Amino acid sequence: MRSEKGFTLVEIMIVIAIIAIGTIIAGSNIFDWITHNHSVGFHRTIAQTMEEARNRAVSSQRQHRVIIDATGDSVSLERGDKGAGSTTWTKVLPTITAPHRSSIDNVLTTKGTVTTNTSAGTVNITVNPACDTFPLDLVRIYISNDLGEAWTVRVFGWTSRVRVENGTT
Repeated sequence: MRSEKGFTLVEIMIVIAIIAIGTIIAGSNIFDWITHNHSVGFHRTIAQTMEEARNRAVSSQRQHRVIIDATGDSVSLERGDKGAGSTTWTKVLPTITAPHRSSIDNVLTTKGTVTTNTSAGTVNITVNPACDTFPLDLVRIYISNDLGEAWTVRVFGWTSRVRVENGTT
């Protein structure tokens, strides 16, 4: 009798099947993880853009505005030509677009006792050198992704401070 070393075809096929099942499970989780992280990055970028508008308005003594396009799922920052009542706007930063599988659901703006819900079109949030977003008292930007996760970016009009919250509150 001779002794043979090595693996049988059945053993190799079982190992390949186990590796394939593990890869399929890991692959779907990785794609969800990537979607989650891109969405988190997007809502943090919106908050940073609002902070950038506030900082630039105070330091340059010119109005800055953040344009939120709910239809195109994008955000951009522009600089005005005056401290108040700007008529000419210049783009300051490149437009930021929501990543794949993420979107801006709607934007709620509150002016006095009137609340406006915008789910299509654009909303302009103007930040003055006095560090407020007059005439807006509160802005809520609702963001979500295909995984069912949601975030709210709140901008407080009297200070133009920004707060990010999990969920849609």
